[in-house]
Amino acid sequence: MPPRAPRILSSLLSLALLAPGARAQAPAAPQVQPPGKSRPAPAEGLRYLVVLRLRGEEKPWETRFTVVPTPPIQSRNRVKKPRLGGWRLESDRSQGTPNAHAFLLARAERLLYLSGPAPQTDQEPWVLRFGTRNCSVWKVQTPRGVKAEAYLAELAPNLLALCDLSAAFDKGDILGIELHLEGIGLKPGTAPPEDGTALLTTLQRWSATGSAGEGPSGGGTEGVQ
Repeated sequence: MPPRAPRILSSLLSLALLAPGARAQAPAAPQVQPPGKSRPAPAEGLRYLVVLRLRGEEKPWETRFTVVPTPPIQSRNRVKKPRLGGWRLESDRSQGTPNAHAFLLARAERLLYLSGPAPQTDQEPWVLRFGTRNCSVWKVQTPRGVKAEAYLAELAPNLLALCDLSAAFDKGDILGIELHLEGIGLKPGTAPPEDGTALLTTLQRWSATGSAGEGPSGGGTEGVQ
C-alpha cells in the first residue's frame, strides 16, 4: 500500500511560490480548506494530528496533540555551554480514539523533527502558508525500502519542523501512520530540542526492520491509556 499524498502539501497548488526557473510540481491534491475555516493555531507550541492504521482494525486511531518546546537547562558552570531544550507532548483527550492517546503520543514522538537542516533534508522550491507565515518547505530523504514521504516547514532561520508525514508498511501490526501539522504557535527564539531529529533515527530503523513495530498488546484500545 503506497503512502497517501501528503494532506497539507497537497494544498500547495494555490499557495506555491516557485523559484525562478524551477519546474517542480506540488504533490497532487485534495481539497483546500476555505479561508477562515482552518483550525486556530495553539497559543503555544505546534499542533498536530496523528492517524495510525492497524492491521485488522476497520477504523484508524487518531488524536490531536501539541508539541510544547521546553527551555534549555542553564548550567552554573561558566565554561560548560547550556544543554539544548526538550519538548513535551500534550494530548487533547476530549477527542480522538478513546483510551489510545498515550499509545499514539508514544508513536508520534518518535516521528517529530524540530531542528536545523540536516544532510538528509533538501529545500524545495515552494513555500507553505500557515496563517500569516510563509514557510519554506524542505523534504526529508527517506532510506531505501521505506515507503514514506516527509516534509518540513521552515518556521524560523535554522529551525525546521515536521509538517507532513505519510508512511505505509507491508509487515507488522501497523499498516500506516500519518502526522500532519495543523497550527503553529512557537515563541520567538525557540531553541531546538535535544532530540529534535528523532524522525531521522526512526526512518533508519524502519529501513532496517521493514515495519513500524508492534501495536498495542491484544489489539483494540481496551487497556491502552
